[in-house]
Amino acid sequence: MSNYELQIRQTEQYYDEAIRVAERESIEILHSYVPGSRLHEIINNPIDSGIDEG
Repeated sequence: MSNYELQIRQTEQYYDEAIRVAERESIEILHSYVPGSRLHEIINNPIDSGIDEG
């Protein structure tokens, strides 16, 4: 395995752990503070395509 591949694997492990910690602490990671924007609608649409769905 090359140094590059090792670095990628270490980076993946670092971020995987950071995500697990954030999930355990119920940290909201993705926010939109611009009501009316397309991103805000996608994130906050509980019916069909949003992050809040289900």
